Amino acid sequence: MRAAPIMLRLGSEEWHLRPLTLKQIQEIEPLLRSDDASGSIAAAVAIVAAALRRDHPAAAEKLADLEATTQEIGVAMREVLRLGGFIAKEGDDAPGEARAGADSISSTPA
Repeated sequence: MRAAPIMLRLGSEEWHLRPLTLKQIQEIEPLLRSDDASGSIAAAVAIVAAALRRDHPAAAEKLADLEATTQEIGVAMREVLRLGGFIAKEGDDAPGEARAGADSISSTPA
């Protein structure tokens, strides 16, 4: 099933995001596999930037300068990972099915 577009919010900014392209998914995947990805704010910023780059390139370039909290970047990153199919939407897990390890990057437990 194809993901629906989302409204991504971070700090005082808000962007409309279409479902991710395969190119965006390929850019995000190595960030999740990196040894230092777990708990990394830099990885979370890179993941959100990858999602913004197609439709909001200026925002992607200036993302690291945005005033936001670690909790906000964690929420934004999880929304991007859900949009790309890396993690399931809340309530979409099949019984007995493990959640993707991508949630381990966030600052709050899933």
